[in-house]
Amino acid sequence: MFDFMKLFGDDPFERFRRGVAAHEQGKLDVAEREYERAIFLNPFVAQFHSNLGDLFHQQGKLDDAKDTLDEALRIEPKNAAIHNNYAVIMEELGNLDVAEKHFKRAIFLDPEYAHARVNLADLLSKRHEYVKAEVEYCNILSAHPEHAYARKGFAMMLKNAGRYDEAIRELLALLQQAPDDAHLHTLLAMTYHLCDRLTDARGEYDTSLRLDPNNPVAHNNLASLLQDLDQTADAEHEYRVAIRLDPNYILARENLARLLYETNDEKAEYEYNEILRIQQDNVNACIHLARILLGKRRYVEAAEMIVKVGECDPGNEELAEMAKSIKELSDEAARSAGGGGDDGDDLPAADEARVDDDRTEP
Repeated sequence: MFDFMKLFGDDPFERFRRGVAAHEQGKLDVAEREYERAIFLNPFVAQFHSNLGDLFHQQGKLDDAKDTLDEALRIEPKNAAIHNNYAVIMEELGNLDVAEKHFKRAIFLDPEYAHARVNLADLLSKRHEYVKAEVEYCNILSAHPEHAYARKGFAMMLKNAGRYDEAIRELLALLQQAPDDAHLHTLLAMTYHLCDRLTDARGEYDTSLRLDPNNPVAHNNLASLLQDLDQTADAEHEYRVAIRLDPNYILARENLARLLYETNDEKAEYEYNEILRIQQDNVNACIHLARILLGKRRYVEAAEMIVKVGECDPGNEELAEMAKSIKELSDEAARSAGGGGDDGDDLPAADEARVDDDRTEP
């Protein structure tokens, strides 16, 4: 019988196998070509589309990954793994309701699918649905007590829910099994910090950075702790180390700029401009920079900056009205010879979050 799949002198399954081999070797361009050739030769195999979708995900092409996995699910709607992977994409795209639906569908199709259950628990925790998340984590750990990733997620949920003592117990238990896990030490340090055990937190950050000295998140979080200990010079140093390790690390840049601003350091203006160079619509940076400019009586620049705040957040009526008032004030002051400056105290306070929770989480 004639094999129409080889009509073009090509075997789609051989192409797929080549794609898998290239994918495993990190040759993503080659893998993409092979997967696409396999799909061209036989578009009716869900696994071909699924692997290509996973590849797109790995490349950060989330929309392409979504479309490709959509097709995989159309072909094989009862494949639990594809539902799980599709849910991961939807979560990263910010569509948490759809992600939850597909995680649950994966679990319905395969009740023993621990990975999907952990993903669902993590999603519920992210949505601050801690009661539901705890149920899921406990179900997983009841069946798989050695599931370290689930236990780590459970510990993070306890921390985020403010149940610090329980979180500390879970993290200490995990560290008995993996004493050289730098991320676990960082999580434990964060939890100690949250419950004001500052000396313990410092020790855990030191251990984490000894194990992984090039982790910008740990340097940023240690700097936040040092601020709380009034060690501002050391805090500035640690923020700068975090930025050197990751120049696009916005939270560390915001923290450094805010520290300089609060200590009336002239370098604050430069740091806020650096944030806006990287992230032009950063409202907090605009607000702080406007404060600095107003304090220096650079009214025209301050007016331009506060108008930019309104452009960055056009739906905020209060912010738009404030921008209008400050523009009028700065215009009037600029016209008035010898007019007094405005320190910008009526501007809204910026977000005070200093600690990065889980950037290193796999």
